[in-house]
Amino acid sequence: MIATSLEKLSKYKVLGSNLATAIAWLEKGGWDTLADGRYEVDGTAVYALVSHYNTKTPEAARYETHKDYIDIQLLVSGREILQVRKPEGLVTSVPYKPDIEFYATPEPNDCHAMLLEPGVALVLYPEDAHRPGLAIAGSSEPVHKLVLKVAL
Repeated sequence: MIATSLEKLSKYKVLGSNLATAIAWLEKGGWDTLADGRYEVDGTAVYALVSHYNTKTPEAARYETHKDYIDIQLLVSGREILQVRKPEGLVTSVPYKPDIEFYATPEPNDCHAMLLEPGVALVLYPEDAHRPGLAIAGSSEPVHKLVLKVAL
């Protein structure tokens, strides 16, 4: 996982050509005005998912992993907690389907909790099980989110 500011994300272009394409697309701007939906950046190699939703309680959120894509997650508006941990030891609740697998939340839930707010970018790799969309202090709020899917 990489946690950085949006303005410092460009230094990670060296980690791969698809990642460089995704970051260059972010640098061009305009993504903050997109309506909900899927947007092709470079075919299936890089695409963006835009959504609006309300943050959820821990009971309503699940861990997920991806095998073929890196996620770059950032918020246009709102705030949420995103929990991250290693996937080892997690119990599958929804088996893998292209490109996502869901897991039950373990007890105890040993994880890192990250605050995602505008200006913060989280880059999540297949080894980063993550549970996005969590309400802060149990108080749900609306968010406008962008997730770039970057093929490995």
